[in-house]
Amino acid sequence: MMTVVFEKEILISALIPALGAVSTRNTVPAIEGILMDCRNEGKCILSAYDMDKGMRTAINAEIEEYGACIIHAQKLLQIVRVMPGDRVRITVDDTLKAVIESGRSSFELKALNASDFPLMPELGGDYGFRVPQHLFRDFVSRVSFAISQNDQRPAFCGAFFKILPNKFTVVSCDTNRLAICEEPILLENTNRDSSDLDLEFIVPGKTLNEVLRLVKDTEDEMEVRLTRKHVIFRVGEITFFSKQIEAEYVDYNRILPKGYPIELRLQAADLRGALERCSLITEDRLAGSIRSYVKLTLEENVLRVTTVSSAGSVLDEIPVESNGGSLIIGFNCKFLLDALKSCDDGELLIRMSTPLMGISIEKSDRREEEAGKDDNAKYLYFVMPLKMNN
Repeated sequence: MMTVVFEKEILISALIPALGAVSTRNTVPAIEGILMDCRNEGKCILSAYDMDKGMRTAINAEIEEYGACIIHAQKLLQIVRVMPGDRVRITVDDTLKAVIESGRSSFELKALNASDFPLMPELGGDYGFRVPQHLFRDFVSRVSFAISQNDQRPAFCGAFFKILPNKFTVVSCDTNRLAICEEPILLENTNRDSSDLDLEFIVPGKTLNEVLRLVKDTEDEMEVRLTRKHVIFRVGEITFFSKQIEAEYVDYNRILPKGYPIELRLQAADLRGALERCSLITEDRLAGSIRSYVKLTLEENVLRVTTVSSAGSVLDEIPVESNGGSLIIGFNCKFLLDALKSCDDGELLIRMSTPLMGISIEKSDRREEEAGKDDNAKYLYFVMPLKMNN
């Protein structure tokens, strides 16, 4: 029915990303597997699809007998990884018995008919663009911490992309934190109707986690395409796709306060280090419902970072440049630290208002302007405070 020979490392490199699109719910056997289509000369097309997201790629193979079948993806990868040789032969007979051989070792698995595999969506897409992989990777990595894991509002469980001819913007929000990254950049337009780029879509956080495994820190471009319901990522020879989140995204510009009476500048590493020390003893809950928090106290040109819990206490003092305002404000340590971990080292500009108003954190351009540097990429984080006990 099918006989095919692969280079072991090539097969492994294709199976690993495929696992991100394989179902783990143990409901439909076909979507726990990977479709191996060996009906084209010299190429085997591998497909995985869990009904929400999927992957397809073609890899070089020596096809001795043309055919197609479904093999359990997780088991296949586990087997191939421990095979002793550099080449792997997979043979599937008429009874759907799959024999996997390499060197002097062999395994047997039960395969499924290729016809059992669910119909995948059309992977064309009328609208799209190309973007450098390093830029996509950087922006998604910077906002991923603010993607909600289990919010009842679907839009908050993904990242919002806004694509214009000369600007690339990615936003995430989990109601406690807002993250915005944008850069003026001329993107290659791949719209089929030659219209200007003006795209808005929301990608599930779980999908972005899988795509980040594919993209590299390189100038090589990836392509993003849109159908009516799906978003498609083409990275090298791999096509990964997912359903879009069909919801209205929050008007994030309205969340940000229009003015802040207090501004301060400090080194990102100083505040990040202080929060990391506080995180060693902060607790989400004490005595059932009493929360511990990290407290920021701004007085003149010193920012005190303190926390107290049943595990102990921490005090850090950080030198800052401020406009002279004073404020005491409390935060969930993890929420604030996640934002600081996404900031580059260097000077930050932090804006504050009242103990109950969120603060904004962004890169300070002052040093770069003085040095004559021009870094167009911008990021802004907005973090809501906690109400502290008196």
